[in-house]
Amino acid sequence: MIYPIDLHQVPYSCRGSYLALSHLNENHQGHGNAAGLHLRTIRNCTITPLIARLTPVFPSGTDYTALLEDTALRFTGDGGEIECCFADDRTLLFRGGPGCSLTLDFLTENGPYDYIYPLLHEGRTLYMANCYKNNCQYLIVPQGGTCELDQQWEESSSLWSRLSFSGDAGFRFAILEVETEWDQVLPMDDFDAARDNMNAAFRAFRDAFPVLPEAYRTMGELAIFIDWSFLVRPGGFLRREGMLMSKNWMNNVWSWDHCFNALALAGSHPETAWDAYIIMADHQDVTGRLPDSISDQHVIWNYCKPPIHGWTLRRLMETMTLSPAQMEEAYDFLSRWTLWWMNYRRRDGLYYYNHGNDSGWDNSTAFSLLPPVATPELQAFMIIQMEILSDLARRLHREDDAQRWQEDADDHLAFFLERCFRDDLPVAIQLSTGKIIENESLLPYEILVLGKRLPESVRRKVIDLVSSDKYFTAHGFATESPASPFYRDDGYWRGPIWAPSTMLMIDGLEKCGEAALAREAARRFVDMTAASGFAENFDALTGKGLRDLAYTWTASVALVLARDYLA
Repeated sequence: MIYPIDLHQVPYSCRGSYLALSHLNENHQGHGNAAGLHLRTIRNCTITPLIARLTPVFPSGTDYTALLEDTALRFTGDGGEIECCFADDRTLLFRGGPGCSLTLDFLTENGPYDYIYPLLHEGRTLYMANCYKNNCQYLIVPQGGTCELDQQWEESSSLWSRLSFSGDAGFRFAILEVETEWDQVLPMDDFDAARDNMNAAFRAFRDAFPVLPEAYRTMGELAIFIDWSFLVRPGGFLRREGMLMSKNWMNNVWSWDHCFNALALAGSHPETAWDAYIIMADHQDVTGRLPDSISDQHVIWNYCKPPIHGWTLRRLMETMTLSPAQMEEAYDFLSRWTLWWMNYRRRDGLYYYNHGNDSGWDNSTAFSLLPPVATPELQAFMIIQMEILSDLARRLHREDDAQRWQEDADDHLAFFLERCFRDDLPVAIQLSTGKIIENESLLPYEILVLGKRLPESVRRKVIDLVSSDKYFTAHGFATESPASPFYRDDGYWRGPIWAPSTMLMIDGLEKCGEAALAREAARRFVDMTAASGFAENFDALTGKGLRDLAYTWTASVALVLARDYLA
């Protein structure tokens, strides 16, 4: 696998690592940086995520193209090249050819107490960059060529700290992330062996995925690389390996995003898929509530996310076999989560959200009136969750629990069909007034996940509506009708196409017996990602990627759709 990589969009990293290389624009997110290539940390305990700016120089200038070759990165300029690879999830190796140089500016102006000090180790001079701004240190180990330190010390910090590498025969060096104390073990000194080892690890991960149709091979390889390289090792609040939503700036695990990543991994890496699915249960509180998001350093409780975990488990069980211990774990997790909704987010028989963020559709027009709001798809997710709990209870020989959960599901389905429809179309309700919230959001139509449990008249009307040009564009399902006065090209959940809504709608269409329409929707979405990458969301009319341009749930949904609907 060799292809150009746009480091403006896709950061370079590896499985387990909290380090990433990106090309950033000037003053990225207000950090005052110059434009260029930057080494970043994606830890959430930092003053700034920027570690150092890298300036590569080639025999005829500074322009270069970046190529990804499996897991190694090559910068090719006029007359030379510089290569980079991970030796492990804490260590980056660099080497450059004759006539090339590379300068690392550790951006000491971004915070106090940053400087570089020399270390003598076994007769060699090494350098430790003490980066208070990153809550970390970085050991730089020259391995070939020349290394020059340019630094101005003043009182307790350096005004600037730069290391430059060059050499008549080229140069080589390593950067090692040191969280607390260096263990005195030198990084690997064989670039080719390190690259081959990391390539082998990635290829083993990649080759476990099913072969996709030829038209989607390149798309699939990049999607798999993003999912692989955005995994991070356990640390802090992450008690198991976790797949972050991005290594750009969305450096968290949100408590519905992770479900779509688990689906992509289920058929090829069941253990990793299980960790991706159950990771939020590590932080479930005594009431059964899940946090909004987690990272290595933060657990956010202000919001929650929709209860799609039963829906997800149902799809996982279609692809992977759960052990008895996993079924027990899932039953405990899902029952406590479902009871939280029953005990804390139900009024007058309806489940509700306290904010659009709780739904995952942050600014949807379904929340144009002051919450709490009872939305139709929430009722559908709860019904499915009760049904999967009934199925799990039966598998675990808990017959009384199985009967109770199924009765709860049946009762709520009947109540939902009575309360949440107008002229066979689902409606959102402001609970404080009982008003129907007029909107043209796609959100209510995710009720299709209930499939043929919906009356035929409802199914037909909803399917006809969402498959019309009111919502269904050349690229897929717009989250707000382009005909709506509230539609915006880059309006977050007021127009753009998103991976999770696409996945849920396609699953619903399939469950309703609309296999051809589900396949067509999958094709449009996957074709869009093949052309535009794996952005957080997309302009519904042009297919252009928007916001964070490398997002795991987008890569994961593209893989699931290509695998399950287009292969």
